[in-house]
Amino acid sequence: MKFLIVSLLMVGAGAQAAAPCAPVRVGYADRERVPYYMGNGAEVPAKPGVLVELFRDAFRSVGCPVELVRLPMARVRLALTSGAIDIAPAETPVDQQTGYLIATTPSGEPDHRRALRTMAYVFVRSEDHLPADTDPARYFKTHALAVNQGTNLALHLKAAGLQVDDGSFSSWNNLDKLRLRRVDGFSLSLMTPSALDPYIVQRYGQQVTRLNKPVRVASMWLGANRNYYQRNREQVEAVWNWIGAHGAQQLETLSKRYAGSP
Repeated sequence: MKFLIVSLLMVGAGAQAAAPCAPVRVGYADRERVPYYMGNGAEVPAKPGVLVELFRDAFRSVGCPVELVRLPMARVRLALTSGAIDIAPAETPVDQQTGYLIATTPSGEPDHRRALRTMAYVFVRSEDHLPADTDPARYFKTHALAVNQGTNLALHLKAAGLQVDDGSFSSWNNLDKLRLRRVDGFSLSLMTPSALDPYIVQRYGQQVTRLNKPVRVASMWLGANRNYYQRNREQVEAVWNWIGAHGAQQLETLSKRYAGSP
């Protein structure tokens, strides 16, 4: 009888461990940001983008399916904070009262080893013959730099004293502004320096070139809604660990795959 009870407990424990993971609601911007987010609007295209596939891979590593939720950029952080979504790309929370968490070290500091490194590169007109080693942080204090509307990058560059034009949501619109001489450069955050290059060449040929030095270097985490994290702490920590161990390499692999058919 005692053996039967122990056996039943072991079976029950195994069934609980094997219980399916509920779909994780991952939110991100509904504007195309090649190659990271493809397409515009609420519908997720069959080829969703490099970052979207990375999100899926990260949660697949812990056995969880992903439910993708595309939102206007200004609503992504609000949805993450309120719990309308569980996970979303995020920067460092402003304070301890913020409704989402990022990967931290044992001492409570942001853990950059479990984040994705982002570099805001600048694209300029080839005909301007700017040296490739031009310092964009200095040059664009006196020249107009387009940045996509609603991004944290725009806020940071404005605070640094750069002449920022963030009137358009679209990277392509901003690159058209550059080509038409309405601005002198366009910047967006990339995770590999050459990620956008094949798309630029396909659309603009040799009219646009990229400066070597990024105007800003930062980190991007997978932010977790605070309540979701508390209910699923081990799962979220395992995803953050996967990002730290495999994120950069997987991003490079996916970026090369997407570049092969821009």
